[in-house]
Parts: sequence; structure tokens; C-alpha cells
Amino acid sequence: MIQYNYMLNWSEGDQGFWDKLEKVMQTLVMRPASKQANAIFIQLSFSQMPKDEAVKVREKIRSFLPRAVVAGITETLFSPQLGSYVQLNCTFFQNSKLRLMEYAGIPEDFARLGVEFGQKVAAMPDARAAMVLGTTDGNFDKFLEGFVCGNENVVVFGSVTGTVKDIGTGSSIITGALLGESNDKYYLVGSELMPQGIVVVVFCGESLGVRADYVLGWKPIGKEMVITETMGPNVISTLDGMPAVDIYRHYLKVKPDENFVYNIAEFPLTIEREGCLIARVPPGFDEEGRIFFNGNVNVGERVRLTYAVREDFLHETELASEKMSQFAPDGLFIVACGTRSLFLQGEEHWETRYYQRFANQLSSCSGTGEIYCYQGQGGLLNCALIAVGFREGGNKSALSFYDEPETEPENTRMLLSTRMAAFLDVITKELEQSNRELRELAVKNEEASIAKYKFLANVRREIATPLKTVIRLERKIRKESTEDKIREYSRECHLAGEKVYGILGRIFDFLEMEAGDLDANEAEYRVSTLLQDLHNEIMDEVIEKGLEMVTELPPDIPSVLYGDELRIRQILVNLLNNAVRFTEKGSIHLKVTMEKIGPADVLLHFSVKDTGVGITPENFAEVQRVLSLSDDRPQNRLNEMGLGLNVTQRLLKLFGSELHMETELGKGTTCSFDLRQRVLNWFPMKQKNAPALRDDADRKPPITEEELAETWEALREIAAGQDMDSLDYMLETLDAYRLPEREAALLLELQTAAKENNWELIAKLVQ
Repeated sequence: MIQYNYMLNWSEGDQGFWDKLEKVMQTLVMRPASKQANAIFIQLSFSQMPKDEAVKVREKIRSFLPRAVVAGITETLFSPQLGSYVQLNCTFFQNSKLRLMEYAGIPEDFARLGVEFGQKVAAMPDARAAMVLGTTDGNFDKFLEGFVCGNENVVVFGSVTGTVKDIGTGSSIITGALLGESNDKYYLVGSELMPQGIVVVVFCGESLGVRADYVLGWKPIGKEMVITETMGPNVISTLDGMPAVDIYRHYLKVKPDENFVYNIAEFPLTIEREGCLIARVPPGFDEEGRIFFNGNVNVGERVRLTYAVREDFLHETELASEKMSQFAPDGLFIVACGTRSLFLQGEEHWETRYYQRFANQLSSCSGTGEIYCYQGQGGLLNCALIAVGFREGGNKSALSFYDEPETEPENTRMLLSTRMAAFLDVITKELEQSNRELRELAVKNEEASIAKYKFLANVRREIATPLKTVIRLERKIRKESTEDKIREYSRECHLAGEKVYGILGRIFDFLEMEAGDLDANEAEYRVSTLLQDLHNEIMDEVIEKGLEMVTELPPDIPSVLYGDELRIRQILVNLLNNAVRFTEKGSIHLKVTMEKIGPADVLLHFSVKDTGVGITPENFAEVQRVLSLSDDRPQNRLNEMGLGLNVTQRLLKLFGSELHMETELGKGTTCSFDLRQRVLNWFPMKQKNAPALRDDADRKPPITEEELAETWEALREIAAGQDMDSLDYMLETLDAYRLPEREAALLLELQTAAKENNWELIAKLVQ
């Protein structure tokens, strides 16, 4: 394996360029390695060369080396004064094989194309590395994710080319002139030239060795910021709730203008993924304060600003090159981000020279983003230097081309930048240590909270069991006693016991919420019992304050429902108690309306309206924050507002609902919510003789055609699910009505089949 590199300057109308290219190609063809090579790879890097001229270059190569695999991109540079050129790098592989895969245009589905290409690579024997070149697109990460799946041990490297306009919303992006220039100047080269697309070159060989370096150089500093909102895969809208572009104004005093990218390029944002630090520099922004990237970003990810000192920055690259020299590569490919040249300010050539000391014919290019994926780390990067070395055959002697390390002179003045870097490094490490300690403390507190909850859950059972016994005994006394005074004492004892039991339930619900163990417990319940419990819970305070309690129900509300009666009662008691607490005169109005939403389901709308003091606009804003659950401190309001609005909202979230509030200062407040409940008995609650046994047919109310159709539809669903409890309730419901002759006969057959548990017959009857 041997590598040759050529740099050819180009200018329009310069015949000398074509003469030089002809000579280079003749030289390559005449080299002995060309005739002995099993595979030939030519990488092209274009700078400011028109497409039609690049096409001629590609055809010239084809005419001399038709079997060569060719891949190349247009370089994206921050220094247009470098001029126009083409870099031609030719590598002759003695034993290895190359495979070219390409896609012209913009894929409809990047992820699917990535999986398709990745599966082909996985099927190739001895695939060791893959160079991926592409045009910039906001969905390019999806291609990489699909491509590397199943190829974790293949070194994937390369670059993307293009402008910031390829990753956002076109003209809405504001950026510098260079980064926002016409996309016509950027293209890919594979078997042909492509304005847009993806080119993949796979390197295969049993004896092919590959080593890759990922060098960043920047170090995180300051606090972590959370990505709180994005727009698409590669745009951050807000960080910690504030417009993303304001982060640079806050920390760096950088204004969003035409010099934005030049002013922030030295301070990339970094995201840690799978232990790998990935940098992101936004080449553009918009008027809404959003910032655009060439790589993906996700809501919830934590980012930090970074800093670097030039001397340390270069030293990190030098150390990486020393490790690469121990690998003794025969060929070397470098992809370096243009932002590194902005930071190094004229010294960026040192990074390439470190590697050229042992690979002086290496290939180097710069794009909009760097690609590096290996063993689950990496992705589409920014600000990075990727160096990939190849060698054929076994281990070789390490190459040593290094000067002795310089010793730091004693008693010298340190540069301000060095001192600042040391200071920033120390305070950043101290901050990281403090954060680790805080996280450990949070974990301990959470474990203690869970342990406390488990302990108190056992205590709850120990308290609840004897309390239930007391309530059951006083109910028995009230039922069996013939003395009015004893019955009255028993009633008061019953109410007090129920109230204590309810308070215990609320306390333990609060503890469950703290432990993250708040669950719904659904079962059959009677609406009349729910309302009676509400009445018992709050009427003492209503009477004591001289208020009027009004309950308004629909006349056809079903008598038996299926849901979490305890949670519903707790929600309503909390809202009613708050209404009573903040109302000095007038009334409390509990209103329930109902909407049938299925053959066996209803949507109940609850509202609690008071004539109290209302809430000021300032306090109402605080209430809205509580209802949004952004304030995770319900314990601060537990004593003031019972379970508290925060806890009430969390309870409603269990049922897929939420609390709504309307208020007017001096006139009162209305709280409302909706709950979907399953109906087990459609017989209206207000009819006291809801039958458990059949009455005489003449005393039964007639059933409407609509109710009959809904009930029969519900029976079909129950038969399909073979739910015996629901079947019993539905048959009981039908038995409470006067039915047409045919349906009455079917009911008798269904009751007999239900007793015999004959689901096959039941299914036939309900059809």
C-alpha cells in the first residue's frame, strides 16, 4: 500500500492546470504500484472550482485509471483567500478491495437508505472502514444511524459539504456571506458528479488494519443547559426556556448579526452522547432566536459551552499523532473542521504537519461537518479533526519522527491566556465535582423517600384495618339500636371515622406521589354513594359558614359506574374544600353533566363554582404554573390547600384529564374537569328502586329504541371479551326495563346461558 498526494491550483482559462493534471495522471499510471495494485482509490477535494470544470477532472481520471474508485467533495472553508484548487490523493492497495455505493439526489427516507447501505456493508467479508461523503441535510444523521447499525466495528469516517441553507428553512436563516452563499458551488463526486447525494467507499481486506483518531481540543466549561424546545432535527429553539441565540449574548456578549458565526466559533456547544463529547457550532440563526446546526439535537439533551487554549489545543493533536505513529500507517486521511482554522488563526497548518512527519503524502480535506462513528460512539460532528490510518499486512515498527519534548523553563512569566486557561480548568472541575455531589445527594434523598413511603404504607395498613373495624361496628350499632340518642352518637362517630379515613388517604396519596408510585385503582361504584360521601365530608363546614350547597345532576345519570371512586372523591373534596375555604357568603355549586360516548361509556363533566373572593391576576398566573406541573413542590401547599392544586392535577393526569380554572376577582372561581367512565348499570340513579331482582313487568319503565340499541351493542362487545362481571350488570340493566316481546325472550335465554357460562351461545344470542 502506498499513497501519493498532489495539489493543483486552478484558474479560469488556465491551460497549465490541465497540462499538470495530465502529467500527474501519466505519472500515476507509470508507477509500479499502479500495475501491482489490487485496488486504487482516488480522493478529490475541490475548492471554488465550477461544476463543469470538476466534471472534466473526473473524466480525465477515468480516461487514465478507469478501474479507480473515485470519491470527492467541495471543501467548505472559512478562508476564501486560499484560492481555487483541486487536491488529488491516490492510494494503491496491494491486497485490499474497495466497494463503491452511491445515491444521487436527496433520499426520500434517509434512515431507510442508511439501513440498506449498512446491510450491504455488513454482508461484505472483512469490511474494515467506510468513507462516507454527503451533501448537508437536516436528516443526514438518520442515514448515519441506519448505516452504522450492525457495523459497529467498522470505522466510519468522512465529511459533508454544503451551506447552512441546506439545513434549515431557506431564506429565513441569517448567516455570514460565505456560509450563506449559493449551493451551486458545492457538489459530490463518485462515478459521476452529483449536486446532491451520498457516496460511500468501503475498504475491505483480511490483512487491512485501520486506526482512527477523534480530536476535539475544546473543554466544557460552566453549567449545563437543557434543550427545552427544538424545531425539526437540527434546530434549537430554546435553551433553559430562553431563545437559544440569547445564550451567546448572555455569556459572550455576542449579538446575532452577520459576524455571528465568526464570533462564536471559538466557543462550541458540546453534547455528551454515549461517553463521547460532540461539538456543535451554529452557522446560522433566525429572527425568532433559533440556532441551526448541521447535526441533530434532541429535546432534553444537556449542552455546555467550551473553551480552549491554543497551545493546549495543538498539543492534543500532537499527542494523537504520536499515537497514530505507533500504528505505522501506510496511508492517512484527515478530515478537519474549518472552525479549527478560525480558532488557530494561521497556525492550523501545524495540525496537518504533526501527521505529515510520518505520512507526508496524506490526504486532508475540510467540510461543513465531520463524520466519525466507531463502536457506538460519534456521529455527524463539528469542530473536530478525524485522522484515519490504513496499513496492509501485520504489525510494523513504530515510526519515530519526533523531536525531544521541550522542557518548560523555570522562573518565567506565564502568558495571560495560560493562566486564564488554568483558572477556568480548575473552576470547571470544581463545578463538576459539586454537581456529582449534588446528584449523589439527590439519589440518597430519593432512596430515603421511597424507604419512608414503604414504611408508612405498612403503617397505613395497620391504622386502616382497626379504623375500618370501628366504622363497621358503629354502622352495626346504628342499624341495630332502637334508641335515637345512641343512633345519633353512632352517626357522628361514623362521620368522624370516615373523615379520619379520608385524611389518611390524602396523606398517603401525597407520599405515593413523592415516591412516584401514584396509581389508579378502578372498581365498581355507585354514584349515590359517591355524592353522599361528598356531602358528609364538607357539609359541617358549609353549615358552619352559613353557605348554601347546591348539587345539580342530569336526570338520567347511570346508577353504577366503573372507575376510581376514591380518587374522584378526593379530587372533588379538595375542590369543594377550597371553594368553602375562600367563600364567606353565597353558595357552592357542584354541577355534573353527562354525554354518552359509546355503548358502555359516558363522559362526565364536573364543575365546582363558588361565590368567593376570586383570584387576583398575579396569583392566577402562579396558579397556572402549578396546573402546568412545572412547579414540582406540592408539599409547600399541602397545609394551605389540602391535597393542593398540584396534586389534584396529578391525580387527573392519571385519568387523561386536566383541571381548568376560571376566576373573577370579587365574584368567585369555577374549577372544572372531564372524566370518562364505564357504565355498569344504565338505570338512572335518582330512581330509588334500581332493581337487583326483577319487578313485575307492569311496574317497569319502557326502554327507548336508542337505549336498547346501545345496550345490545355493549352486549356484543362484552361477549367478544367474555367479561362475566360486565355481562351480569348489563343483564341486570335490561331486566329493569319493560322490553319488547322478542328482546324479553332473548333476555331469558341470555340469563340462562350466563348461569351456564356458555359464551358460545351468548355470542350467538347477542348477534
